[in-house]
Amino acid sequence: MLDEYKDLCRRSADLIPDWKSMSKNDLCRAYVQNKDNPEIQNHYLSAILYRYWNLISKYYYMSANCATPEDCYEWLVDSVCCCVNLASWENPDSSIYKDPNGPDKVINRCMKCARLTYYQFINRKKRRDNFGLLSIDELKELFGNSVAEPVDYEQECNASEVMIKEYVVTMFNRKDYFIAFLIDCIISSNIFDITRKDNESYFEFNLRKLVKVMNNLEDEYPLVFAETYGIPVEKVVKGFSYVKDIPECNMRKKIIQSLDSLKHSDLVKALLVEG
Repeated sequence: MLDEYKDLCRRSADLIPDWKSMSKNDLCRAYVQNKDNPEIQNHYLSAILYRYWNLISKYYYMSANCATPEDCYEWLVDSVCCCVNLASWENPDSSIYKDPNGPDKVINRCMKCARLTYYQFINRKKRRDNFGLLSIDELKELFGNSVAEPVDYEQECNASEVMIKEYVVTMFNRKDYFIAFLIDCIISSNIFDITRKDNESYFEFNLRKLVKVMNNLEDEYPLVFAETYGIPVEKVVKGFSYVKDIPECNMRKKIIQSLDSLKHSDLVKALLVEG
């Protein structure tokens, strides 16, 4: 499908004389300069998309664990449209005013933002779904490495979400960064296996999946964590530096030790009692 889109972009761009000799920045400026001719603008838009097509594969390579090539194509379209519609390089109040490479900077910045926004959306969805699995009662079972049964009541899920988020913030503020990130990964990542028993579906905690998640946290993770828990991003980046460099061979042991310590934590006990 994307190959067809790319071919359509090329054929539309070919209606512009010598477009291939124009730079990316000049193509963006030409789009803005032809604001009174929507048809010509459309051809320039196609040329810009075609020229930046490599960003689709670049960002898909970076995001293949959660995004499709079609998602990356949508990021590109949104980024290009945002760039040429705002035309920040023509705004005297903009930091890129009259910057010869302004359009290119905006498109690349928008792509990064689009990926981060998508990443936040996916993690919020996972977090919401997993809070539906991870009630206070299920925390008891999880820390005992047993099977967790899904909860059906939204009110209980919402209460669990608030209490767990408060606990994560508390642990982070105590500089127990690994524990804070560990719990966040438990509730925001796909670390459960679905099993069947007596014609019922159950979610079973998978330690191997959790180890893999903790070993492969992306560079954007601190930004998402900071936004989720309302913690200054610079503090999260600093805390993250203590976690991301843990050798893979030590990560499993560290996680097991942390889960074991959580079973005896006064804060966790308080959460469990209140639940």
